[in-house]
Amino acid sequence: MRYGRDVDGRPGADTDDGAWILDPPGMLFVYEQGAFPMDTLDEDGRFRVAAYRADPRAVLPLDAVRMPRTFRRTLPRRGYRLTVDRAFGRVVEACAARPGLGRREQWLTPRLVEAYRALHRWGHARSFEVWDGDDLVGGTFGVTLGRAHTLESMFHVAPDAGTAAVLSAAVRIRDAGFAVLDVQQRTDHTARLGVVDVPESAFQQRLRGALTGGLRPLDLRGGPADGAALVRA
Repeated sequence: MRYGRDVDGRPGADTDDGAWILDPPGMLFVYEQGAFPMDTLDEDGRFRVAAYRADPRAVLPLDAVRMPRTFRRTLPRRGYRLTVDRAFGRVVEACAARPGLGRREQWLTPRLVEAYRALHRWGHARSFEVWDGDDLVGGTFGVTLGRAHTLESMFHVAPDAGTAAVLSAAVRIRDAGFAVLDVQQRTDHTARLGVVDVPESAFQQRLRGALTGGLRPLDLRGGPADGAALVRA
């Protein structure tokens, strides 16, 4: 369940269109509070940016990442190449471009895309890409603060590419020493990868622990370079 709130936890009472959130300091403040931004169409026909929280909150325990049996068998045959931060803008644009999505269902608007691009330039947003030769066939992106990472969205245009992107992110984040991998909401698909729901209060406690060393992101050097390496990770 998603519900709109001010970032201090009180029921939201917007005084403007929330545009302050779109600057990097505003984005960082929202995520530091355990919230996330969405740009949604209001009843007056205007898009309004607001901070949201979810209760329960979906997380992927980094000591319990699962690889579905069929994925473990088929992925090495795909020949996919896995990278980090090689095509951040393209991944975000692909996540935003969802044909058939109504305006009231859209949340990743062009101005929010630009906000994530700016956050990437600040070093707090990352992308995980899946390539088939020179073609970008899947990816996911998210926001990193300290030892916590929030996955925001994912896309794929080839079999197993979306799952490969999420699992590539999870394995790299786990191996780098992160404490929290947040996916906001659990789906049937992410549940197969080990995602579980926790009360928001428990998520907030985990987040506080992940930020005790500050907001500077951990490094993500190394990690699986292709599907076969990911299966072995």
